[in-house]
Amino acid sequence: MKNMKYFLVAAFMLSLGATAFGQTTDKAAYKKQTGSTDKRVAPLWWYNPLAYPYSEISNPSIMKFPKPVLDDSDNDGVADQFDVEPNTPAGCPVDTKGKSRDTDGDGVPDCRDKELITPTTCQPVDADGVGKCPDPECCKNIVPPPPACNIGSLPSVQFGGSAVSLNAAGTAILDAAAATIKANPNCKICVVGHGGASKREQQLSWDRTNAVINYLVEKQGISRDRFVFKYGEEGDANTVDLQDCSGEEGPNMVPAPHPQYRKSK
Repeated sequence: MKNMKYFLVAAFMLSLGATAFGQTTDKAAYKKQTGSTDKRVAPLWWYNPLAYPYSEISNPSIMKFPKPVLDDSDNDGVADQFDVEPNTPAGCPVDTKGKSRDTDGDGVPDCRDKELITPTTCQPVDADGVGKCPDPECCKNIVPPPPACNIGSLPSVQFGGSAVSLNAAGTAILDAAAATIKANPNCKICVVGHGGASKREQQLSWDRTNAVINYLVEKQGISRDRFVFKYGEEGDANTVDLQDCSGEEGPNMVPAPHPQYRKSK
């Protein structure tokens, strides 16, 4: 039986090779293990070299390690030795490194951010995490509406006959109206004179309207820019009305239409 090997392992190991007939070049090797039988182990080829380390890791028999205790001073769930923000305020969610979560990256942690998702175009933000977004291109030229006017009804001034001067009753009415106008600075006032289509009537309406505006400007100190000058409108020719016309554009002074018919009183 050519090239047969036999292994005998006990106190010694025998390796024997033989041929049935003729000359052979096989070599016989003998190995004897010496030493205490209590410490002797089986040949290593019978064992996985990692079997012992695996066993020691799974069930330590030589080195007994105490259960690790890792401090977490701020109770955020990340141990101090790994915590990049060791003083996270209570209740603030953190990332895996123990840093307060900042979803929109505006520098204000989520637990204090009143605008959790602030667009980058609206940053930087204020202390509460609220940004100021720029106006869209389409809205930059929009004129805001004028402030609301709640002045209510205003009185009318009566003129007698062909008079263009204010009488005592007329000035008393305008004094009361002036107080209301001053108390409502956002309101614009139309001063409306009435009259027919003739040149004389148009000029008479202009004179009376002009007299009312001049009194409110010169005697009551109200800016002329707050008035709109209207004359020759349909209505009672002996009446000049004061009306709220906020938002309406118009001149506060117009040239006399027919100055040759002007009257001084």
